[in-house]
Amino acid sequence: MPQRVIPRVYIAGPDLFLPDCPERAAKAIALCAEHGLEAVLPVPATVLTGLGVTEPSDAEMASEVFRSCLGSVRKADGVIANLTPFRGSEPDSGTVTECALAYAWGKPVIGYFNGPALPVPEDADADGRVLAEDGGWIEQFGLTHNVMLHGICTDIVGDPLKAVVMMASMLRKGQ
Repeated sequence: MPQRVIPRVYIAGPDLFLPDCPERAAKAIALCAEHGLEAVLPVPATVLTGLGVTEPSDAEMASEVFRSCLGSVRKADGVIANLTPFRGSEPDSGTVTECALAYAWGKPVIGYFNGPALPVPEDADADGRVLAEDGGWIEQFGLTHNVMLHGICTDIVGDPLKAVVMMASMLRKGQ
């Protein structure tokens, strides 16, 4: 009887930069396991210290980190991405890069955000463009995130559980 292969899912997001990273990682691992998935984390599930985190490093070390994350995304069967705004009003740029690469490689990507979606400002210019705080205009497609990110993601849902359930279902069906 053939051995069942457990789908591997890369867990993308800025969670590794947060002080409760180990708890967040443990929750992601457990949630994936409950739904028949193996969570692949970009870094070990510990509070990060050392070169590039609590001590300065160099471009060579940054390239190693990039290559490691790239390899993990490439080996995964899909990506679940935390697209909650990070350091501003947009998702973490590294997370968005990982999503785009997974999409380009034909892997399913499911995004999620913690909490309610950011409200769209009501101010508009004389031509009817909705304006952001910096004066730039905001797309009016009724989406939670930029149109390009919605194109990459099969869906962007309101919590990690929905994202894991959706990914598990997709990978079981071989999509």
